[in-house]
Amino acid sequence: MTSAGANRRGVVLMLVAMGCYAVNDTFIKLTADHLPPGQILAVRGAFASALVAAVAWREWSGWHQLGRPVVGVRCALEVTTALASVIALSLVPLALVTSLMMTAPLLIAAAAMALRWEPWRGRRMLAAAVGFLGTLLVVRPSAHLEVPLAGMVVALLCAVSLAARDLVTRRIPASISSRSIAAMSTLATALAGGLLGLTEHWTSLTGRDVAALSAAALCAAAGNYALIAACRGVDLSVVTPFRYSIIGWAMLLGYAVLGETPGLASIGGIAMIAVAGAYAAFTGHVRPSP
Repeated sequence: MTSAGANRRGVVLMLVAMGCYAVNDTFIKLTADHLPPGQILAVRGAFASALVAAVAWREWSGWHQLGRPVVGVRCALEVTTALASVIALSLVPLALVTSLMMTAPLLIAAAAMALRWEPWRGRRMLAAAVGFLGTLLVVRPSAHLEVPLAGMVVALLCAVSLAARDLVTRRIPASISSRSIAAMSTLATALAGGLLGLTEHWTSLTGRDVAALSAAALCAAAGNYALIAACRGVDLSVVTPFRYSIIGWAMLLGYAVLGETPGLASIGGIAMIAVAGAYAAFTGHVRPSP
């Protein structure tokens, strides 16, 4: 049986991981209003690649396994997720982007049951439905204000890409280490940003831009490792629902750093997404009674 201390450690690490991801998104948003997406992906990817390579270089002896098609598909989805995230952050307030992206676990739960990878559970489907209703509350009021509808659509496309990425990750053989996959995905994103730059007009980076993108890379890397540590040796039913704390982090940072305040209807929709997602995560790790 997992100890209470291990669960407390897992909860703290999950909160830290989500905070790191939210800070990463905040730094990206600070640059997304004046830098093109490809440049952001390339520069942040360069910093992130250096960080990941420093950790994963010892595992490159199995590099030949990384040529499997499923790894390539995951890398492609990593690129589309990162690109959609940057575009959405350039158009939509941080808390709204984060909330819409966090519909991805609901999409994963619905897809996993539809594909019969997991047993059918009516309560999880009901939670997903509530979360999707919350998504409508987030999108509809914003569509009539200053927030571009296109940005909301891109944020939802990011959630779909994120869900597909995580579903594909489940099909990768266990013989391929998580560190190697992370390194390949990071390098693919940086390379894609450089290729996209061929169609963009890149601007000179200021010291503030370099600092923001390097800090974003550091926060993303720290978040990845904190997330991995949070899920080891713990009861996932206790720890996983705290993944939705990223919405609280995003709302706090959006208000404190960016001066963003969602409307009441949007806040209601955000709450529905968070509660439904946390409940779906909890029921997904609890075995049904015989």
